[in-house]
Amino acid sequence: MTLSADVQAFVTGHRPHGTLTDDAGEVTPNGYRFWIACPCGVTFERWITPREAAEDLAMLARLN
Repeated sequence: MTLSADVQAFVTGHRPHGTLTDDAGEVTPNGYRFWIACPCGVTFERWITPREAAEDLAMLARLN
């Protein structure tokens, strides 16, 4: 799955539990840590490499 598909699946499954919070860590040469927290206690976390970020952005750009 792509990052955007993983995020969409998490948000769809957890949105009914309340407001989700998210953040991304500092960008490093190796990427950054992205997370989404649900009030139910489950957290989606992923280390995003520069390549993954570029691939997801390109995919989203094609959708628009």
